[in-house]
Amino acid sequence: MMQLAKRLLVSVFVVLALAGTVVALNQSPTYAAGAGGGGGGGGSSCGGRFLTFPAWYSGLVDPSTCDLLQPGKGSAPAIQGYIMRIVLNVIEILLQVVAYVTAGYIIYGGFKYLTSPSDSNKVAAARKTIQNALIGLIISFLSIAIVTLIAGNIK
Repeated sequence: MMQLAKRLLVSVFVVLALAGTVVALNQSPTYAAGAGGGGGGGGSSCGGRFLTFPAWYSGLVDPSTCDLLQPGKGSAPAIQGYIMRIVLNVIEILLQVVAYVTAGYIIYGGFKYLTSPSDSNKVAAARKTIQNALIGLIISFLSIAIVTLIAGNIK
């Protein structure tokens, strides 16, 4: 019974993580096509977030038109900075997926803790699961902060 619950929980989190990543990466802006652009957001937020995931092109759009800037042209960074920004955005997405999975393991450890009050070995294993998940969550949050700091310094 416990194996089935564990498999179900892991399956749900994998599906949600993949769905969130697909939605975040599937937002495709248009390239700027001259003076007027063509994406037309007119002041709306360009590349909003989904479940805290940034768009893969975050930081690479013209805020006035929401058009994706071409590398090395106008105010866009050179190709190296452009690629680095995309890589950092994808890393941030993956680290946030790790944070969501870690939160799921905390819930799973709490479930194990609540359902095994009479067996001291199971209680210890549940506490260890929660402890490891909290350590992973802290590492994930620190990693997200570091990636955000680095991404903020790339121009």
